[in-house]
Amino acid sequence: MTMDINHLKKYECENAPPHAGNMIKGYRSIGYNLGTAVADIIDNSIAADAKNIWIDFEWNGKNTALTITDDGNGMSLKELVIAMTPASKDPLLERFDDDLGRFGLGLKTASFSQCRILTVATKQLNTDIIFRSWNMDYVNEAGWKLLNYLNDETLINRLLDSKKGTTVIWQDIDHLTKNTIKENQKDLEIFLTKIKQMEMHLSMVFHLFIQTKKLNISINNVKIRAWDPYITTNHHTQKGIEYILRDGITVQSFILPHTSELSKEDFDNGGWIKGWNAQQGFYIYRNNRMIIAGEWLGMYKQEEHNKLSRIKVNIPNTAESDLEWQLDIKKSVIQVPHDIRQKLKNIADESRKDAVEVYRKIGKREKRKSTKEDIPVWMPHKRKGKRGYQINKEHPLIKNFIYENSHNKAKLNRFFYLLEETLPLSMIIINESEYKDMQQLPFEGKSMSDLINMITELYQSLVNIGLSHEDVIEEILRTEPFNHYPELTENIQNEH
Repeated sequence: MTMDINHLKKYECENAPPHAGNMIKGYRSIGYNLGTAVADIIDNSIAADAKNIWIDFEWNGKNTALTITDDGNGMSLKELVIAMTPASKDPLLERFDDDLGRFGLGLKTASFSQCRILTVATKQLNTDIIFRSWNMDYVNEAGWKLLNYLNDETLINRLLDSKKGTTVIWQDIDHLTKNTIKENQKDLEIFLTKIKQMEMHLSMVFHLFIQTKKLNISINNVKIRAWDPYITTNHHTQKGIEYILRDGITVQSFILPHTSELSKEDFDNGGWIKGWNAQQGFYIYRNNRMIIAGEWLGMYKQEEHNKLSRIKVNIPNTAESDLEWQLDIKKSVIQVPHDIRQKLKNIADESRKDAVEVYRKIGKREKRKSTKEDIPVWMPHKRKGKRGYQINKEHPLIKNFIYENSHNKAKLNRFFYLLEETLPLSMIIINESEYKDMQQLPFEGKSMSDLINMITELYQSLVNIGLSHEDVIEEILRTEPFNHYPELTENIQNEH
C-alpha cells in the first residue's frame, strides 16, 4: 500500500544527499569477512550465467591485490555503471531465479568491506573490455565520481584471454594486508590462513552448485571441493522424505552415521569448521545458496546426543520471500515466518528423536563388547524385607572421591546415609509409570563439558593405578553415567 504524498509537495524542503566518502565508510562496517564478501561477488557471477570462477592473488604485502573473474555474460557500459552504483536495484522487484542479489548493494558493500580501490572490468561477446573504478580517497574528495581508470592491466589477464566475462579487482585491501611486509613470513601465514577460511566458507555456501557441476570455483588455479554437510556418499546416512511447504519451500532431514561408521576423512569433514556439536541443526538455502549453516534457530540447545541431526531447508528466491524471511544485506541472517517455524519444529522434533535413536543404539552395541556388568551409581538392597537403594561406594568416581576425602570419612558417611534414607522412591515409582516417555537420561540437556572433564579425570586416575589403556576404556564404557555417552569415551580413546 502506497501512501498519498501529494499534500506534502506544498511544503519547503532541502536536498540532503549523503556525503559520499562517509557513506562508503559506513558500507565498510556492515560486518563482512573475506569469505562472506567473496560469496556476495560470486552471487553476481551466478546471476550472469557464469560456470567458472577464478579467484587470484599474488602475495605482495600491503600492495597485494585480489581478483575475482568469471566467464559470465559480461556487461554493457550502461549495465556496468548501474552495477557500480550503490542501491541500484529495488529489492521488491521481481527477478530471475538465479539472480541471488537483492538490494543492489552486494558488489559495493562486499568490496568496500575489504578494499579501498574497487575496479570492475567486463566484456560481452565480440566487444572490447570496459572498466570503471571507485577509489575511496578520490570519492572522499570529489564525491560520487566513477573513474574510467585501470592502474594495472596485468590484473585482467584472465579476462583478456576470455570471450566474455567480468573481473572484480580489489586493491589496497587494507582489512587483510594493512601494514604487512612482503618479506615477513608471519604476515604471509596470517594472510594465507584467511584465504583458507575463505575457501572453506565458499565450499560450504556453494556446495550444491559445485556438487551438481553447475559451478567451478578455483583459487590460484586450484579447484575447491564442495563440503557436503550431510555426508550423502556414506550409505549409513539416513535421508528423510522431502516435505514441500507453502510457496515451494522444501525441507528434508538427514541423520548422519555414528562416528564408528565413518572414515577419518568423513569424520573430519562432518565436523567441518565448528565441530560436530556446533554443526547440528537447520541448513537454510535460498535457491540452493546456503544462508544458515547449522543452528536450531532458537528452538533447542545444541546437545551431544542430537548432533547427528541436520535438516536442509530450501526457500525460493523471490522478493516476497526475502521480505517475509527478512534476509539481510550479507545474506547470512534470516527470520523464520511464524507458521513455517512451527512446521520446521515438528520436523525437527522427529529428526532429533531419530538422531538420538541412532546415537543410543551405537551406545548399546559398544557396551555389549564387554562381558562385565555395568557399574551403577546406585545399588539396590533390602532391609527388613523392604527394598531400598545405597550409593555404590565401588563406583570409580565415588571411590576416588572417598579416597581423596578420607580425612572426613565420618562426615562423608553421614552425608551418604542422608541421601540414601531420603531417596524419594514413591515419587520415582509413580513418575516412572505415568511419565515413562518424559524421563531424561543422566546429564541429558546439560553441558557435555562437565561429563568430558569427569571422563578425563577418571581416565587419568585409572591409568595412575596401573590399568592399561584398553582396560581403562572398557571400565569407563561400563561406568554410569558414561555408559550412556560412549562417544565421549571414544574421543578420549582417539586422543590417547
